[in-house]
Amino acid sequence: MRSVKVLIKDNNEKRELLSEENLAFYEEFLFYIRTDLRVDEQSGEEVLMDLLDHLLESQDEGKTGKDLFGDRPQAYADELIDALPKEKKRNVAVFVLSQMLGIAGFFSITLGIIYIALSFFLEVDTTLSLGNILTILVTVAILSLIAVSFIFKLIRSSLFRPKRSRIIEYLKAGLFGATLFAVILLLVWLVPEFGPEISLQWWMYVLFGFVLLAGDKVMDRLK
Repeated sequence: MRSVKVLIKDNNEKRELLSEENLAFYEEFLFYIRTDLRVDEQSGEEVLMDLLDHLLESQDEGKTGKDLFGDRPQAYADELIDALPKEKKRNVAVFVLSQMLGIAGFFSITLGIIYIALSFFLEVDTTLSLGNILTILVTVAILSLIAVSFIFKLIRSSLFRPKRSRIIEYLKAGLFGATLFAVILLLVWLVPEFGPEISLQWWMYVLFGFVLLAGDKVMDRLK
C-alpha cells in the first residue's frame, strides 16, 4: 500500500498529463475531498488517485470530466465522501495543532519584522510580561483554529461553481485574514501587562517563529 506522501507525489506528477479543462475539473474534487477533515487521509488520497486514473483513461478516449462524472459533480463527490472511512480524532487534532503552530509561527516572524521596521523610525519597547505573552499565544491559537475552519469551509463553498462567483469568496477570505491580523495586533497593544516581565529583541520573535514552524513540520510527520 502506498503511503499518503507517495500518493500525493504520484498525484502531482499524473495531474500534469491532464488537459487544461480536465485539470480544472479534477482539482475541484481534489480540494473538496482534501479540505474535508472528516475523511481519512489515506482513503481520501486513494480515491483521488482512482478518480485521476479514470479521468486519464477517459481523456485518452476523447472524453471530458463532465462526461465521466456527470452534471452534478458536487453530489458525486459527496457520495464518495460519505462512503469513505472517517479520519481518526487523533489525526484531526494533530492536523489542527499543526495548522495552529504554522499560523502562530508566521505571526511571530511577522511581529519580529514589524518591530525591526518600526525601530528605524521610533523607539520600540519590546518588553512584555509572561502573562501578556501567554494571553496572546492562547488567543492566537484559538483564532488560528477558527481561521482554519473558516478558510476550509470557504474553499469548499467556492468549488463546483463558476469562477466569476468565486471572486466574492476570495474577497471574504482576504477580509477575514486582514481582520484576524488586525485583532491580534490590537490585542498585543491592549492586553494589560501582568506577571514577570522579560525583554525580547526582534530577532527572538523571528527565531521563535521558526521554532514554531519546525514544530509544525514535526506534527505533520506524526500523522
